[in-house]
Amino acid sequence: MFRNYFKTAFRHLWKGKLYSFINIAGLSAGITCVLLAVLYVKDEYSFDRFHTNNPNLYRITSTLVTDKGEKLHTSGGTGQVQGPAFKAAVPEIKNYVRVLGGDIYGDVLGNDKPLRLQMLFTDESFFDVFSFELLKGDAATALKDIASVVVTETTARKYFNSIDIIGKSLQLIDDPSAQRLGRPMQITAVVKDPPHNSSIRFDALFPLKFMQLSFDDKTWLNAYLGTYVVLHTGANNKKVIEKFNAVYAIHAKEQVAENKKAYGFDPQVSYGLQRMTDIHLSPLPKAHGNREAGVVNESNPVFSYMFLAISVFILLMAGINFINISIAGSLKRAKEVSVRKINGGSKLQIIFQFLLESCILCAIAFGLSLILTEILLPLFNQLSGKQIVFREIFDSRLLFYFSLVFSAIVLLTGLYPAYVLSGFRPAEVLYHKQKLSGRQLFGRSLVVIQFALAVFFIIATIVYYRQMDYIRTKDLGYNPHQLVHTWIKGNKPVRPVQEFLRNELAKEPSVKLLSFGGDNNIAEVKTGNRSVRAMHKVIDENYIPAAELTLRTGRNFSPDFPTDTAKGVIVNEAFVKAAGLKNPIGTQIRTSDYFDKEVKTITGVVNDFHFQSLRERIQPMVMLMSNWYSGGIWMKFEKGKQQEAIAALEKAYKKAIPNALFEYYFIDELNAGDYIQEQRWQKIIAVATVLSVLICCLGLFGLAHLAAQQRIKEIGIRKVLGAGVRSIASLLSKDFLKLVIIAFVLASPVAWWVMNQWLQDFAYRVNINMWLFIAAGLVSIIIAGITVGLQAVKAAMANPVKSLRTE
Repeated sequence: MFRNYFKTAFRHLWKGKLYSFINIAGLSAGITCVLLAVLYVKDEYSFDRFHTNNPNLYRITSTLVTDKGEKLHTSGGTGQVQGPAFKAAVPEIKNYVRVLGGDIYGDVLGNDKPLRLQMLFTDESFFDVFSFELLKGDAATALKDIASVVVTETTARKYFNSIDIIGKSLQLIDDPSAQRLGRPMQITAVVKDPPHNSSIRFDALFPLKFMQLSFDDKTWLNAYLGTYVVLHTGANNKKVIEKFNAVYAIHAKEQVAENKKAYGFDPQVSYGLQRMTDIHLSPLPKAHGNREAGVVNESNPVFSYMFLAISVFILLMAGINFINISIAGSLKRAKEVSVRKINGGSKLQIIFQFLLESCILCAIAFGLSLILTEILLPLFNQLSGKQIVFREIFDSRLLFYFSLVFSAIVLLTGLYPAYVLSGFRPAEVLYHKQKLSGRQLFGRSLVVIQFALAVFFIIATIVYYRQMDYIRTKDLGYNPHQLVHTWIKGNKPVRPVQEFLRNELAKEPSVKLLSFGGDNNIAEVKTGNRSVRAMHKVIDENYIPAAELTLRTGRNFSPDFPTDTAKGVIVNEAFVKAAGLKNPIGTQIRTSDYFDKEVKTITGVVNDFHFQSLRERIQPMVMLMSNWYSGGIWMKFEKGKQQEAIAALEKAYKKAIPNALFEYYFIDELNAGDYIQEQRWQKIIAVATVLSVLICCLGLFGLAHLAAQQRIKEIGIRKVLGAGVRSIASLLSKDFLKLVIIAFVLASPVAWWVMNQWLQDFAYRVNINMWLFIAAGLVSIIIAGITVGLQAVKAAMANPVKSLRTE
C-alpha cells in the first residue's frame, strides 16, 4: 500500500512539473532563510557562554545619578578602586578581575618586528575568572610579575612563527609604563585566540600593575575600565548591590564632598550587576570615550528577532504558494479523489496520500536548502560580519528545532489542501456540481496576506534606503572630506613633535592645514547658577577652518591672544541654549574636567555640528586650548592630492617619532563606520524584498496559469464570439490586481508603524511621506500586472479551435 502511495505521489509531482518547481523553489528559498536566521540567532546567543564561572559571572555597572535622583546614564565601567574595595567588604564575591582595553591599541616591538596590538591590562586573576585556554605557560603565574605578558597564538606566530616562545621579550614602543619599568616585557604564556563569540578580545595581556606605573588612580568618580566579579553560588544579587552602594557611600564621601565644594554639583554613582552572558545583546554606553573593559562586538537583539521574523515571513509566503496552487488545482484531482472514494478509500487514507506528497516535496526543498545554505554561508558571513561554520547546523538542539520546522512546513502546506481534497463528494464531482466558492475565498485571503508581506518589505526597503541616504548626504555642520586624523604616540613630549610636524608640512603644497588637539571627553560645566553636562574638545586655532565650522559670533583662537591657552573657550550653539545664555561672548564658565579646571571666558560660538552619530542629538560642546592631552592630529589636504599629502605626513611623522607605526583614518570613513550594522541590514532587507517579490511572482504565475487552464474553454468561446486579446487578458488579470490593491491597503499602516518605530533610534531622520506608499503600491501593482498579464495574454492568444475541440 505504501509503495502505491509513493508511486502516486511521485507521478503527480512529475506530471505537474511547473507547480512542483514553483513550490520547491519557494520553499527552498524560505527554508534557506530560516536556516541562516537560526544559525545567526544561535551565534548571537552563544556569546560568552564558554566561561565556566557562568552563571555566577557578572560585570559591575555604574549609573550616574543627579542630586535629584535622576539617572543620567549607565555604563559598564568602574575605576580602579571598586574591585579591591568591594572584594574586601562583600563576602559574596568569590573573585574579581579588572580589565582595561577593548579599543586600546599599542605599538609593540618583538623579534625586530613592530606590530600594532589590541592590548588588555588586567589583574593576575584573569584566567581564574575567564575561561580562555592556555596553550603554553601556567595560568596561576602568567600575569604575576609586573613585566610579564601573555600573547595569543596568532600574535606569537606573527612575531616568532611559533608558540614555543616562553621567555621571549616584547618591548612597548614609547610607552610611559615601559620606560618607568626599565626592562622588556617577558612572555610568560601563550593563550589560544579568543573564540569569535567572545565579548572580550585581545592580542596581548599585560598586568594592570604595569599600567599603574604611569596611571594609578584612586578616584571613585571616574569610570574607565571594567570590573568583573564571580559571586558565590546562591548569592542574593539585590543584597550584593546594596552592599556595593554602602561601600561607595563610605569610601567616596570625601571625594564627593570635595567635588561639591569645588564645582557646585554632587555626582552620585549607583552600582549594579550585569550577567556576563547578557553583555553582547544588552550593550551599555562606553565608559570614558571608546574604552570599556575589553568589550567589543556588542549587538542589538532586535536584529536577531527581525532577521528571524523576515525569514519566517518568506517561508510563510512560500507556504501560501503551495496551499493556493493545491487548492486552485484541486478540481483537476477531484475525479481522482472521487474514484478512490468509490473504490473504498477512506478520508484518512486520502489525507495521508496528500500529506505524503507534501512531505516528499518539502523533503526535496529541505535538501536543496541545506545545499544552498552551505553555498551561501561564506557570503552570508561576509554580509552579517559572522564566522559561522556549516557544521554548526548539525548541533543536536538545532536538529530538533529543524525537525519541528520541517513538521510545521508539512502540516502548513499539506494539511488544509489534503482536508479540502478529501472532502469532495464523488456524486457532485462526477456530475460537475462541485463548487469551490468558500475555498476560493480562503485562497484569495492567502494571496492578500502574501502580497501584504511583499508590500511591507517594499516599503521597508524604500524607508531604509532613504534613511541611509539621508545619513550619507546630511550636512553634518562641518566638512569631513579631505580630513585625515592620526595622533602622536608614545611618551614623547607633544609640543616638540607638533612644532616639527608643523614646520615640515608647511612647505608641502598638498597639505592645506594642520591642526593639533585632543579627543572628546564629557564633563560638567558651571555657568552662573546652571550646571551643563558638555563634551570637551581640545583644539588649536587651525581646527575650526580645517573642519570648516562657522563662527556664529565672537572670534576663533589666535596666537595674537596668548591668554586663549589658559582662559579662552569656544562653545557651540547647543551649549548656549542649554546654559540659557543671551549674550555668551565674555561669559565666564568653570569646568570640572580633570585636565583643565581654571575659570574660562567664552570667546566664540560655532554652529552646531555632529561630532557623534545621527542617532544622538547634538550635545553641548566646549572647545578649549591646552598644553596637555593634545596628541591628536587633523590634516586637511588639497582636493585631488590625497596620496601626496599622506606620504608627506608619514615621512614627517616617522622623522619625529622613529619607532612608532604610522596609522591614519579618514574622518568621512570613520563616520561611515558608525552605521556598519545599518548598512549590513540594508543589504539583508533588500535581499529579503527581492526574495519575497520573486516568491509572490512565482505564486501569482502559478495561480494565473491554473486559472487560465480552468477557463480555457470559456476563453475559446469568447474569442469565437469576437472578444479581443486585450479584453480577455483584462478579464483574467483584474481579479488578481484587486487582491494586490487590498494587500497594499492592509500593509501600508503596518509598514508605517514598524518603520516609524525603527526611525526613533535616530535623533535625525527622514519623514515617511505619502508618495512613498504610492510608489510602493505602484511597484507592487506593476509587478503583479506583468506576472499575471504575461500568462493572461498567452491564454488569450491561444487557438480557440484547439481548446474547444478537447470538449
